[in-house]
Amino acid sequence: MTNGKQITIARTLLVIWLAACLGIFLVRSIHWPQVNDPAQISYLCFLMDHGFAPYRSLIEMNMPGIYLTNWSVAHLLGVGSLPWRVFDLLLISVAMAAMICIARIYDWLYGFFAAALFALFHGQDGPAQLGQRDFILAVLFLCACAFLFEALRRDKKWLLFFFGLCSAAPITYKPQALLLTLFLLAALGWHLRSHQKPFLSAATFSVAGMAVPILLVLGFLLEKHALLAFVVTERTLLPYYATLGRHSVLSLLRLLLVSSIGALLLLGVVIALLRRSQWNWERTVLVAAILFGAASDIAQGKGFLYHRYPFAAFALLWVALEFAAATRVAGIPRKLAYVGLLYGAIIAGIFTSRASHRTWDETYNQALRLDLISLGGSSLSGSVQCITMSPDCATTLYRLHLLQSTGLVYDYYIFGPNKYPAIAYVRHRFWNQFIDNRPRVIILGRWLYPERADDYSKLNRWPAFRDELNQHYALYTERSFPPPKPGLLGYGYRIYVLR
Repeated sequence: MTNGKQITIARTLLVIWLAACLGIFLVRSIHWPQVNDPAQISYLCFLMDHGFAPYRSLIEMNMPGIYLTNWSVAHLLGVGSLPWRVFDLLLISVAMAAMICIARIYDWLYGFFAAALFALFHGQDGPAQLGQRDFILAVLFLCACAFLFEALRRDKKWLLFFFGLCSAAPITYKPQALLLTLFLLAALGWHLRSHQKPFLSAATFSVAGMAVPILLVLGFLLEKHALLAFVVTERTLLPYYATLGRHSVLSLLRLLLVSSIGALLLLGVVIALLRRSQWNWERTVLVAAILFGAASDIAQGKGFLYHRYPFAAFALLWVALEFAAATRVAGIPRKLAYVGLLYGAIIAGIFTSRASHRTWDETYNQALRLDLISLGGSSLSGSVQCITMSPDCATTLYRLHLLQSTGLVYDYYIFGPNKYPAIAYVRHRFWNQFIDNRPRVIILGRWLYPERADDYSKLNRWPAFRDELNQHYALYTERSFPPPKPGLLGYGYRIYVLR
């Protein structure tokens, strides 16, 4: 058998294996529920549809882009877990198309290789990370790079409109995305200048595309009469949130450079150094995107799984392109690339196995659902209040179609240290809403993020509210649940009812 036939068989087997892993992942995960942050944000969109205004009556600091996304999914695809699962799969499909497009001049197979690993890496994180903000951000930046590269490869300046749209949209999800957006625009200008091509028309198409998501968000805020409230909210709440639950840079790097991606990245770096004379502009841009992904994760400082998606997406894509270039020449780089492909095939199987066994513990939701039904069910709408960090409470209200009595979302803004302006600001807003529409039922979460405090002692952080609760409310029940896995805290809630 000739060497060429062996390579063809190996390529075919790799495609079949990755496609099988993706198929198994799809079948085993199609039932995943909408939970965690995405469910909570969808609940906020539900509240907006029923009279709550973002940033004015809702005391919440998420950027407008994610509100528009979750609202659009609910109104275009439907409400519930299956539509959200479809949305996440659409994101995966778009990311795959963008990666294959970027890789096509090297070898489409390597774009598919990177995309499959990224999809399965995302899948191993389970239903909690479906459609998360940083995942959407990663997909948008992949699309931005695909449109940018194709516009220059084919000399089609009109494609830069879509580059601008996709590179500016992430800013409406996470402010730090502005750094990569500006870098990509500067890289475009540098590339055109180095090739003695005009920049004005390219800049016009790019800026026109960038204006679309910015104007869309501005229109949303103006329509909700929430522009000023948005500015005040971000300037007040965001600085305090940035102080919570921060990890050291070293621990963040350990979470970022997991063994699977770290090993592939190491192989890619060695190959790139051995073939540094073959570096090109596109792969340099992808390296900058990798650095942005790492910087974004470290800047957020929380160590949440979904914060690493931009880094993972671009690291996998860049490594795959280095493999593609290395397999065309003889020597050590090609051998390292083949080792990387084999290792990637192995971890694809590991990711698939992990994803197939991922679940979400519904114990909290099921218990709270039964408690709320016993207390009146639909009659509680507009007269129930979650006071917790856990998104499970909002998820349960969302599934029962119950409106909260106030716009409070996170309890760490009312039980935090008095020295922060955000605490006084949120307490004042919440107290006014609470007194104006006193709920019949209050669900109080057990712990105070990010501390390991003793159960419900957080009430002592705000004596006025504690005394109000003790005077006007009676304890209905207290539920405690074991930690979902070793090393985590147990969790639970108390339900208070109006006397």
